[in-house]
Amino acid sequence: MSVYNFSPGPSKLHQDVIDKVEASIQKYDDTGKSILEISHRSNEFEELLKNISLNLTTLFNLPENFDVLLIQGGATFQNTLLPMNIDKDKKIGVLVNGTWGKKTYEDFKKIHPNTDLFEVSKNNLGEYLEKNNFENLDYLHITSNETIEGIQIKDFNEVAHSNLLVDMSSDLGSYPFSFDKVSYIYAGAQKNMGIPGVTICLVNKDFLIDVDNSSYLNLKKLTTSNSVLNTPPTFSIFVLNLVTEWMIKSGGLDYFEKKSISQSDELYKFLDENSNLFEFSSELRFRSKSNIVFKFKEDKYNDTFLNKANDLGIIGINGHRSIGGIRVSLFNSVDQSMFNYFMDFFKKFINESL
Repeated sequence: MSVYNFSPGPSKLHQDVIDKVEASIQKYDDTGKSILEISHRSNEFEELLKNISLNLTTLFNLPENFDVLLIQGGATFQNTLLPMNIDKDKKIGVLVNGTWGKKTYEDFKKIHPNTDLFEVSKNNLGEYLEKNNFENLDYLHITSNETIEGIQIKDFNEVAHSNLLVDMSSDLGSYPFSFDKVSYIYAGAQKNMGIPGVTICLVNKDFLIDVDNSSYLNLKKLTTSNSVLNTPPTFSIFVLNLVTEWMIKSGGLDYFEKKSISQSDELYKFLDENSNLFEFSSELRFRSKSNIVFKFKEDKYNDTFLNKANDLGIIGINGHRSIGGIRVSLFNSVDQSMFNYFMDFFKKFINESL
Protein backbone atom coordinates (compact mmCIF):
# COMPACT_ATOMS: atom_id res chain seq x y z
CA MET A 1 0.00 0.00 0.00
CA SER A 2 1.21 3.49 -0.85
CA VAL A 3 1.84 5.93 1.98
CA TYR A 4 0.66 9.55 1.82
CA ASN A 5 2.72 11.48 4.35
CA PHE A 6 1.15 14.75 5.56
CA SER A 7 3.40 14.94 8.61
CA PRO A 8 4.16 18.37 10.15
CA GLY A 9 7.82 17.44 10.15
CA PRO A 10 10.06 15.82 9.29
CA SER A 11 7.94 16.14 6.19
CA LYS A 12 7.74 14.26 2.92
CA LEU A 13 10.63 14.58 0.46
CA HIS A 14 10.11 14.54 -3.28
CA GLN A 15 11.07 11.22 -4.84
CA ASP A 16 13.62 12.87 -7.17
CA VAL A 17 15.50 14.10 -4.10
CA ILE A 18 15.36 10.69 -2.42
CA ASP A 19 16.70 8.99 -5.55
CA LYS A 20 19.68 11.35 -5.69
CA VAL A 21 20.33 10.88 -1.99
CA GLU A 22 20.38 7.10 -2.40
CA ALA A 23 22.85 7.28 -5.29
CA SER A 24 25.14 9.70 -3.43
CA ILE A 25 25.25 7.53 -0.34
CA GLN A 26 26.85 4.89 -2.51
CA LYS A 27 29.13 7.31 -4.39
CA TYR A 28 29.11 11.09 -4.45
CA ASP A 29 29.85 12.44 -7.93
CA ASP A 30 33.36 11.40 -9.01
CA THR A 31 34.90 11.38 -5.52
CA GLY A 32 34.78 7.60 -5.08
CA LYS A 33 33.38 8.26 -1.59
CA SER A 34 29.94 8.28 -0.06
CA ILE A 35 28.43 11.70 0.67
CA LEU A 36 28.48 10.50 4.29
CA GLU A 37 32.29 10.57 4.17
CA ILE A 38 32.80 14.02 2.69
CA SER A 39 34.90 16.35 4.84
CA HIS A 40 33.51 19.77 5.67
CA ARG A 41 36.95 21.14 4.79
CA SER A 42 37.04 19.53 1.35
CA ASN A 43 36.75 21.30 -2.00
CA GLU A 44 33.60 19.29 -2.70
CA PHE A 45 31.85 20.62 0.38
CA GLU A 46 33.04 24.16 -0.28
CA GLU A 47 31.40 23.94 -3.71
CA LEU A 48 28.25 22.59 -2.08
CA LEU A 49 28.05 25.61 0.24
CA LYS A 50 28.59 27.99 -2.67
CA ASN A 51 25.83 26.32 -4.62
CA ILE A 52 23.39 26.48 -1.71
CA SER A 53 24.11 30.16 -1.17
CA LEU A 54 23.48 30.82 -4.86
CA ASN A 55 20.27 28.75 -4.79
CA LEU A 56 18.93 30.49 -1.69
CA THR A 57 19.78 33.88 -3.19
CA THR A 58 17.88 32.90 -6.33
CA LEU A 59 14.88 31.46 -4.50
CA PHE A 60 14.41 34.28 -2.00
CA ASN A 61 15.81 37.14 -4.08
CA LEU A 62 18.17 37.60 -1.15
CA PRO A 63 19.43 41.20 -0.76
CA GLU A 64 23.17 41.84 -0.97
CA ASN A 65 23.35 42.82 2.70
CA PHE A 66 22.20 39.36 3.82
CA ASP A 67 24.41 36.36 4.57
CA VAL A 68 23.47 32.67 4.64
CA LEU A 69 24.35 30.68 7.77
CA LEU A 70 23.77 26.92 8.11
CA ILE A 71 24.08 25.55 11.64
CA GLN A 72 22.83 22.88 13.99
CA GLY A 73 20.46 23.04 16.94
CA GLY A 74 17.11 23.67 15.29
CA ALA A 75 14.79 26.57 15.98
CA THR A 76 14.94 25.96 19.74
CA PHE A 77 18.68 26.66 19.77
CA GLN A 78 17.93 30.05 18.22
CA ASN A 79 16.04 30.96 21.41
CA THR A 80 19.44 30.93 23.10
CA LEU A 81 21.66 32.13 20.26
CA LEU A 82 19.62 35.19 19.29
CA PRO A 83 19.16 36.89 22.69
CA MET A 84 22.82 36.23 23.51
CA ASN A 85 23.80 38.25 20.42
CA ILE A 86 21.68 41.32 21.08
CA ASP A 87 23.06 44.11 23.22
CA LYS A 88 21.62 44.01 26.74
CA ASP A 89 20.64 47.66 26.46
CA LYS A 90 18.39 46.88 23.50
CA LYS A 91 14.74 46.11 24.07
CA ILE A 92 13.18 43.01 22.50
CA GLY A 93 9.52 42.22 22.05
CA VAL A 94 8.12 38.77 21.35
CA LEU A 95 4.75 38.57 19.63
CA VAL A 96 2.88 35.55 20.98
CA ASN A 97 -0.05 34.34 18.92
CA GLY A 98 0.57 30.62 19.39
CA THR A 99 2.54 27.90 21.14
CA TRP A 100 5.96 28.42 19.55
CA GLY A 101 5.94 32.17 20.10
CA LYS A 102 5.22 31.55 23.78
CA LYS A 103 8.14 29.13 24.05
CA THR A 104 10.39 31.70 22.37
CA TYR A 105 9.36 34.39 24.85
CA GLU A 106 9.99 32.12 27.84
CA ASP A 107 13.50 31.30 26.60
CA PHE A 108 14.38 34.85 25.53
CA LYS A 109 13.34 36.26 28.90
CA LYS A 110 15.75 33.96 30.76
CA ILE A 111 18.72 35.23 28.75
CA HIS A 112 17.78 38.79 27.85
CA PRO A 113 15.84 40.37 30.76
CA ASN A 114 14.94 43.35 28.60
CA THR A 115 12.34 41.25 26.74
CA ASP A 116 8.63 42.10 26.69
CA LEU A 117 5.65 39.90 25.97
CA PHE A 118 3.05 40.94 23.37
CA GLU A 119 0.31 38.36 23.56
CA VAL A 120 -2.57 38.59 21.14
CA SER A 121 -5.56 36.41 20.27
CA LYS A 122 -6.08 35.10 16.76
CA ASN A 123 -9.32 37.09 16.53
CA ASN A 124 -7.66 40.53 16.51
CA LEU A 125 -4.20 39.73 15.16
CA GLY A 126 -4.48 41.95 12.08
CA GLU A 127 -5.55 45.01 14.02
CA TYR A 128 -2.82 44.39 16.59
CA LEU A 129 -0.05 44.06 13.99
CA GLU A 130 -0.94 47.30 12.28
CA LYS A 131 -1.21 49.43 15.41
CA ASN A 132 1.88 51.09 16.81
CA ASN A 133 2.16 48.66 19.72
CA PHE A 134 5.89 48.14 19.26
CA GLU A 135 7.27 51.68 19.05
CA ASN A 136 9.59 51.36 22.07
CA LEU A 137 11.24 48.15 20.87
CA ASP A 138 14.59 47.73 19.14
CA TYR A 139 13.63 44.29 17.82
CA LEU A 140 10.38 42.34 17.48
CA HIS A 141 10.30 38.57 17.21
CA ILE A 142 7.43 36.92 15.37
CA THR A 143 6.60 33.34 14.41
CA SER A 144 5.41 33.49 10.82
CA ASN A 145 3.45 30.23 10.99
CA GLU A 146 2.14 28.71 14.21
CA THR A 147 1.91 25.06 13.24
CA ILE A 148 -0.12 23.93 16.25
CA GLU A 149 -2.87 26.54 15.99
CA GLY A 150 -2.74 26.99 12.20
CA ILE A 151 -2.12 30.76 12.20
CA GLN A 152 0.14 32.43 9.63
CA ILE A 153 1.61 35.92 9.08
CA LYS A 154 2.86 36.12 5.48
CA ASP A 155 3.20 39.84 4.85
CA PHE A 156 5.97 41.14 7.10
CA ASN A 157 5.47 44.67 5.83
CA GLU A 158 2.12 44.88 7.59
CA VAL A 159 3.84 44.48 10.96
CA ALA A 160 4.39 47.89 12.56
CA HIS A 161 8.09 47.38 13.29
CA SER A 162 11.22 47.72 11.15
CA ASN A 163 13.60 45.21 12.82
CA LEU A 164 11.98 41.79 12.74
CA LEU A 165 13.41 38.51 14.00
CA VAL A 166 11.35 35.82 12.29
CA ASP A 167 10.97 32.13 13.07
CA MET A 168 10.01 30.73 9.65
CA SER A 169 10.61 27.09 10.52
CA SER A 170 7.35 25.85 9.06
CA ASP A 171 6.82 28.07 6.02
CA LEU A 172 10.21 29.18 4.71
CA GLY A 173 10.29 28.24 1.04
CA SER A 174 6.52 28.25 0.49
CA TYR A 175 6.02 31.87 -0.66
CA PRO A 176 8.04 34.96 -1.62
CA PHE A 177 8.33 37.71 0.98
CA SER A 178 9.94 41.11 1.51
CA PHE A 179 13.17 41.55 3.47
CA ASP A 180 12.54 45.29 3.97
CA LYS A 181 11.83 44.96 7.70
CA VAL A 182 13.83 41.82 8.40
CA SER A 183 16.96 41.64 10.57
CA TYR A 184 17.13 37.87 10.95
CA ILE A 185 15.24 34.82 9.70
CA TYR A 186 15.74 31.24 10.84
CA ALA A 187 14.14 27.92 9.97
CA GLY A 188 14.75 24.26 10.59
CA ALA A 189 14.99 22.62 7.18
CA GLN A 190 12.70 19.66 7.91
CA LYS A 191 9.40 21.17 6.68
CA ASN A 192 9.84 22.54 3.15
CA MET A 193 13.61 22.58 2.72
CA GLY A 194 15.05 19.20 3.65
CA ILE A 195 15.65 16.99 6.67
CA PRO A 196 16.41 17.53 10.38
CA GLY A 197 19.90 18.57 11.38
CA VAL A 198 20.44 21.92 9.70
CA THR A 199 18.94 25.31 10.47
CA ILE A 200 18.84 27.92 7.71
CA CYS A 201 19.63 31.46 8.91
CA LEU A 202 19.31 34.52 6.68
CA VAL A 203 21.22 37.27 8.45
CA ASN A 204 21.18 41.01 7.83
CA LYS A 205 24.84 42.03 8.21
CA ASP A 206 23.80 45.15 10.13
CA PHE A 207 22.33 42.89 12.81
CA LEU A 208 25.71 41.35 13.67
CA ILE A 209 27.59 42.82 16.63
CA ASP A 210 30.82 41.98 18.45
CA VAL A 211 30.12 39.93 21.58
CA ASP A 212 32.32 38.04 24.00
CA ASN A 213 30.43 34.76 23.73
CA SER A 214 31.93 31.30 23.40
CA SER A 215 32.45 30.32 19.77
CA TYR A 216 29.21 28.49 18.99
CA LEU A 217 27.17 31.19 20.70
CA ASN A 218 28.86 33.97 18.76
CA LEU A 219 26.60 34.74 15.83
CA LYS A 220 29.09 37.02 14.09
CA LYS A 221 31.81 34.37 14.21
CA LEU A 222 29.41 31.70 13.00
CA THR A 223 28.23 33.82 10.09
CA THR A 224 31.63 35.04 8.94
CA SER A 225 33.02 31.48 9.11
CA ASN A 226 30.90 30.51 6.08
CA SER A 227 29.11 27.86 8.17
CA VAL A 228 32.30 25.90 8.97
CA LEU A 229 33.36 27.30 12.33
CA ASN A 230 33.09 23.69 13.45
CA THR A 231 31.94 20.49 11.74
CA PRO A 232 28.50 21.29 10.31
CA PRO A 233 25.74 18.73 9.59
CA THR A 234 27.20 17.85 6.20
CA PHE A 235 24.58 15.29 5.13
CA SER A 236 21.63 17.54 6.02
CA ILE A 237 23.30 20.37 4.11
CA PHE A 238 23.74 18.08 1.11
CA VAL A 239 20.01 17.25 1.16
CA LEU A 240 19.21 20.96 1.49
CA ASN A 241 21.18 21.58 -1.69
CA LEU A 242 19.20 18.91 -3.55
CA VAL A 243 15.90 20.34 -2.31
CA THR A 244 16.80 23.89 -3.37
CA GLU A 245 17.74 22.61 -6.83
CA TRP A 246 14.41 20.74 -7.05
CA MET A 247 12.53 23.87 -5.93
CA ILE A 248 14.16 26.07 -8.56
CA LYS A 249 13.53 23.45 -11.26
CA SER A 250 9.87 23.21 -10.17
CA GLY A 251 9.27 26.92 -10.61
CA GLY A 252 10.55 28.59 -7.46
CA LEU A 253 8.58 30.26 -4.69
CA ASP A 254 5.88 31.56 -7.02
CA TYR A 255 5.03 28.00 -8.00
CA PHE A 256 4.95 26.73 -4.43
CA GLU A 257 2.87 29.66 -3.24
CA LYS A 258 0.27 29.03 -5.95
CA LYS A 259 0.18 25.35 -5.03
CA SER A 260 -0.15 26.18 -1.34
CA ILE A 261 -2.97 28.66 -1.92
CA SER A 262 -4.85 26.34 -4.27
CA GLN A 263 -4.69 23.32 -1.98
CA SER A 264 -5.40 25.15 1.27
CA ASP A 265 -8.27 27.15 -0.26
CA GLU A 266 -9.93 23.95 -1.46
CA LEU A 267 -9.61 22.34 1.97
CA TYR A 268 -10.84 25.44 3.82
CA LYS A 269 -13.76 25.76 1.39
CA PHE A 270 -14.84 22.23 2.25
CA LEU A 271 -14.53 22.97 5.97
CA ASP A 272 -16.53 26.19 5.57
CA GLU A 273 -19.25 24.34 3.68
CA ASN A 274 -19.49 21.88 6.56
CA SER A 275 -18.82 24.32 9.41
CA ASN A 276 -21.62 22.73 11.44
CA LEU A 277 -19.37 19.70 11.83
CA PHE A 278 -16.01 21.30 12.63
CA GLU A 279 -14.16 23.68 14.88
CA PHE A 280 -11.41 25.65 13.10
CA SER A 281 -9.97 29.13 12.70
CA SER A 282 -12.52 31.47 11.19
CA GLU A 283 -10.26 34.51 10.66
CA LEU A 284 -9.70 34.20 6.92
CA ARG A 285 -6.74 36.56 6.70
CA PHE A 286 -4.48 34.53 8.99
CA ARG A 287 -5.52 30.98 8.24
CA SER A 288 -2.34 29.02 7.69
CA LYS A 289 -1.67 27.81 4.17
CA SER A 290 0.86 25.33 5.55
CA ASN A 291 -1.00 23.65 8.41
CA ILE A 292 -4.77 23.30 8.27
CA VAL A 293 -5.94 22.58 11.82
CA PHE A 294 -9.47 21.49 12.72
CA LYS A 295 -11.55 19.27 15.00
CA PHE A 296 -14.80 17.44 14.65
CA LYS A 297 -17.31 18.99 17.04
CA GLU A 298 -18.28 15.48 18.10
CA ASP A 299 -15.00 14.26 19.54
CA LYS A 300 -15.63 10.58 18.76
CA TYR A 301 -15.20 11.30 15.05
CA ASN A 302 -11.64 12.58 15.42
CA ASP A 303 -10.22 9.15 16.25
CA THR A 304 -12.45 7.42 13.71
CA PHE A 305 -11.26 9.79 11.01
CA LEU A 306 -7.59 9.28 11.90
CA ASN A 307 -7.94 5.49 12.03
CA LYS A 308 -9.71 5.24 8.68
CA ALA A 309 -7.16 7.59 7.11
CA ASN A 310 -4.33 5.44 8.41
CA ASP A 311 -5.96 2.32 6.96
CA LEU A 312 -5.76 4.02 3.55
CA GLY A 313 -2.11 5.03 3.96
CA ILE A 314 -2.78 8.66 4.95
CA ILE A 315 -0.42 9.37 7.82
CA GLY A 316 0.79 12.32 9.91
CA ILE A 317 -2.56 14.15 10.13
CA ASN A 318 -3.16 13.83 13.85
CA GLY A 319 -3.26 17.19 15.62
CA HIS A 320 -0.52 18.23 18.03
CA ARG A 321 -0.67 16.33 21.32
CA SER A 322 -1.46 19.57 23.18
CA ILE A 323 -4.75 20.18 21.36
CA GLY A 324 -5.67 16.99 19.53
CA GLY A 325 -7.93 16.99 16.48
CA ILE A 326 -6.64 16.96 12.92
CA ARG A 327 -3.74 18.77 11.27
CA VAL A 328 -3.11 18.50 7.54
CA SER A 329 0.31 19.85 6.58
CA LEU A 330 0.58 21.02 2.98
CA PHE A 331 4.31 21.41 2.62
CA ASN A 332 6.06 21.76 -0.73
CA SER A 333 6.35 18.05 -1.52
CA VAL A 334 2.61 17.42 -1.17
CA ASP A 335 1.78 17.21 -4.87
CA GLN A 336 -1.70 17.52 -6.38
CA SER A 337 -2.36 13.79 -6.76
CA MET A 338 -1.50 13.24 -3.09
CA PHE A 339 -3.74 16.13 -2.06
CA ASN A 340 -6.60 14.86 -4.25
CA TYR A 341 -6.31 11.43 -2.63
CA PHE A 342 -6.78 13.00 0.80
CA MET A 343 -9.71 15.17 -0.31
CA ASP A 344 -11.47 12.20 -1.91
CA PHE A 345 -11.15 10.32 1.37
CA PHE A 346 -12.30 13.33 3.40
CA LYS A 347 -15.44 13.89 1.31
CA LYS A 348 -16.28 10.19 1.31
CA PHE A 349 -15.87 10.03 5.08
CA ILE A 350 -18.29 12.92 5.59
CA ASN A 351 -20.85 11.44 3.21
CA GLU A 352 -20.74 7.94 4.65
CA SER A 353 -19.98 8.43 8.35
CA LEU A 354 -21.94 11.52 9.39
